Amino acid sequence: MAYFSVLNPVEPKTTDTSRPGFLWDLNLNQILDAVQLQSPRYEILKMYYRFPVEEACTQYRRDIYGDIKQPEIYECFTAFSREMQGAAAAAGSREAVKTNLQRSAWHVSAAYQYCTAVSGLQAALSESNCRSEGLRKLSEYLSTCTGQEGFQRCREEAASIQGLLEDFHLILEIEDNKVVITAGKRSGAYAKLLGYGGDTRGLTPFSGTPGMSPLEEAVFDTFRKKNPDIFDRVEDFAERYPSYGDDTVLRLEQEIQYYLAFYRFELKMKEQGFSFCTPDKASGRDMEAGGLYDLALACANYAREKPVVSNDFAYRQGERFFVVGGPNQGGKTTFARSMGQLVYFAAMGLDVPAERARIPYFTTLLTHFSAEESLGSGKGKLKEELTRLAPMMKEEAEGAFVIINELFTTAAHYDGCVMGKKVLAHFMERGCMGVYVTHLRELGDSAEGVAPLTAMLDGSRERKRTYKVSREHMEGVGYAEDIVNKYGLTYQELHRRLTEEREGR
Repeated sequence: MAYFSVLNPVEPKTTDTSRPGFLWDLNLNQILDAVQLQSPRYEILKMYYRFPVEEACTQYRRDIYGDIKQPEIYECFTAFSREMQGAAAAAGSREAVKTNLQRSAWHVSAAYQYCTAVSGLQAALSESNCRSEGLRKLSEYLSTCTGQEGFQRCREEAASIQGLLEDFHLILEIEDNKVVITAGKRSGAYAKLLGYGGDTRGLTPFSGTPGMSPLEEAVFDTFRKKNPDIFDRVEDFAERYPSYGDDTVLRLEQEIQYYLAFYRFELKMKEQGFSFCTPDKASGRDMEAGGLYDLALACANYAREKPVVSNDFAYRQGERFFVVGGPNQGGKTTFARSMGQLVYFAAMGLDVPAERARIPYFTTLLTHFSAEESLGSGKGKLKEELTRLAPMMKEEAEGAFVIINELFTTAAHYDGCVMGKKVLAHFMERGCMGVYVTHLRELGDSAEGVAPLTAMLDGSRERKRTYKVSREHMEGVGYAEDIVNKYGLTYQELHRRLTEEREGR
């Protein structure tokens, strides 16, 4: 059959799933770890590492995710996952046993649960209101799979044999040094002999835990000599259907967790009061959002019962970069991270952490966050920054979203302004948009297409941080007054303390 995936409309040209660097800069790794917890039986993180390389892929996923959020469709995929996990568990039990008979019995169980999962999903999708191209194609694909004679024959035989195995019991009666073995549904003798008491789960070695005791093996070998039919059917099925799984369906089980896990995570965050929305597709380079917040911070702060501040922003006509300044620890970096998370989840075709959003498609995310100077590297901080910046500027970055945080902090003020302007010009010439967090207020007026934003303080004497970012020019003063007041370092306070010190001596 032709290639099909719920993650990509066409087969990707590369299978690279290496972790992109922006995951750590934007704290996306913390968010994705929380998403992974929603589907703990699956390894889903690698599916989040590959940034969609085409806008069609983003829209394809967004449409599928819209369908997944319909309760009946979500439930049918949840049931599918549950059945497939049962099939995988049975296949694991098959590999854990040594006797051919019981290995074949677990093989029947695995095939039965697999066929049940596929048939159930196909039936549910055919009756549901699938609006996305991806799920409509999936329904067609499953219809083709389940309509094949080989699948139907496998499903019918597996169901028939599974029914026989579930009802199969042997009764052992011991009288006058003689053991009589018969098939039947009586309870008591066999269970009591094996020490199960009233627990009927152990009445057959074809259910419960894998493996048979020596006594069970001897009993079955003896019984089979005169009653070979059911045993022959079990082993014959395993020989005729050594492989029953379709590669695309097996991959589907993994890929659908991409949506299910994030949806469960989203529902959990909504229960805690956080907003999500489906972003609107922007025309051109029109981009805005309302009620945007740092999702990683929300995950961390909710447990500590700390509030999370949200922000609004909008790029006006012709604007390409925000230059964000303001006080230290005033929310500048948090704002930049929230914008990166917004772009990332929108590109991945998922809902975004905001009340409303309109976002264009970006080819990739490029980030450069300030790092501590490494003494072991033999480089100063400025050289380290330039070393990390160089490949980012050499990369084919047409149409990327770029986030730069506190670059050139150790350079002289004039040099930092010159280099910062060149960096902004480089990315804007390549059709990029982004946000540049800096202490260099001159960059806010550096070029056409650059708009200044400021992390605001309140109007009190203490000038407390509000963690709100507003479209205002940075003040031409340092933001040290609140720190000076907090630690008693004003001129008057220092003068008083020094006077007291002298008089005390």
